[in-house]
Amino acid sequence: MHDTCTGLLAACLVTLALAIGPTSAMATAGGAKASPRTAAKTQPKAPAKPPPFEFAVLGNTPFNSTEVPVTRSVLASIGDTPAAFVVHAGNLKSVSESCRDDLVTQRLSLLASSPKPMIYVPGANDWADCERATDGSYNPVERLDFLRDHAFDDDALLGPGPVGYAQFDLTRQSDMARFRQYHENVRWFYRGVVFVGVNLPGNNNNYRSAGGRNGEYEDRVIATRVWLQHALVYAQQKGALGMVVIAQADPEFESVRSGGLGGIFSDRAGRRGVDGYKDFRTQLQRLAARFKGPILLIDSGKTMRHSQPLRDAHGAPVKTFTQLSTFGSPTNNRWVRVHVDPRTSQLFRFESALLPPNSTAAPTANGQRSSGATAAQSAALGTGTGMEAGRTTTGGSVFPPAAAPGTAPAGHATPPATPASTSTATPASAPYSALYPASGLTSNTSISLDPNEGVMPIGPAMLPKATSRSTTHGN
Repeated sequence: MHDTCTGLLAACLVTLALAIGPTSAMATAGGAKASPRTAAKTQPKAPAKPPPFEFAVLGNTPFNSTEVPVTRSVLASIGDTPAAFVVHAGNLKSVSESCRDDLVTQRLSLLASSPKPMIYVPGANDWADCERATDGSYNPVERLDFLRDHAFDDDALLGPGPVGYAQFDLTRQSDMARFRQYHENVRWFYRGVVFVGVNLPGNNNNYRSAGGRNGEYEDRVIATRVWLQHALVYAQQKGALGMVVIAQADPEFESVRSGGLGGIFSDRAGRRGVDGYKDFRTQLQRLAARFKGPILLIDSGKTMRHSQPLRDAHGAPVKTFTQLSTFGSPTNNRWVRVHVDPRTSQLFRFESALLPPNSTAAPTANGQRSSGATAAQSAALGTGTGMEAGRTTTGGSVFPPAAAPGTAPAGHATPPATPASTSTATPASAPYSALYPASGLTSNTSISLDPNEGVMPIGPAMLPKATSRSTTHGN
């Protein structure tokens, strides 16, 4: 009897196992099939890549009055392209042209006539070399202050334009309390890329070999170092895909020939003494080591060329760093078109653009981003008949100065003239510290990691001031 009950119990267990087995297998299979769908629902989607765009680059132009109409036509031609903005990498006059006020303001007005937003960084010809006799024997720092007061005080002229005109806003280093005078150092963010403009003149970074404190150079080196460090933190916070640094000078990467850190830190004593670009190259190397995306350095050249001159500590090329030189005088009928495509493995691509041979188009006063020029001011800009019409006006005002009495307008031969500010210009031999108060900067200044410390960017939330900054060192 006991054996019979045991047999019946075993038979029942076997039957139950056979009945449950297929159901469990089906449930397991169903769960396995559901897992990918569940995982797909819970996995966050990657952020969409910004759309591609392009921008135009030129520099070292115009270098004389005959090149002014060509540059104007180039700007008009760029206005017919999809370029989001134009970058002028410095030197809006030649080293043999005078640095007098009216010529500089005429060239600034020429750049401001660009149909596309124009961002300009100063070059050595524009201020640092103005002490030469051919330039008018000006004090370079006084000329830099003149540029700061006339080229960088209104972003509606040289910048993104009036509020709402462009899809980006400029942040200037002068908005930081410790660097009030550095209006020319600029930063903006556009479609995943951080752009940084710095004042790096091509005369060995304006390093002066005379005795005493090299005040202008030393203070500006610190300002540039801080600005690049803040740009790095800003790019990391924004999740930037790439960075573009714009400066007039080629920092002359000695590492191309010597390799490794020896070229980065070499003073090149055998060639010309102290290397004015050493600190800048060091900052670029640190930037490339900490920012993992592509970095593009743009400088003002004479013909388009690009290379990868930066080396790491082991002497190997830094593949994420590229240097691009622009076209310039005498080939001022060309410019560089930079394509930026975040969807591809190569973020930056370069293309040479040529002004059509029969192109005489040029924006009129009504075609400028900033309208309101008088007839005399139009003459100073070299505008006249036969210009392209139909461009919209966005409001604002042009640079006020026209050609000074007794001087020829742009586009004509300029006779020798006494510089407009001769009566107030300080001799170049006067020491910087005796003329302009020291900024109080020291080499051990603590660096804040907040890239927007003391920064108030001009944008839709804050309209530009109606009045410009007071001119402290102008004529």
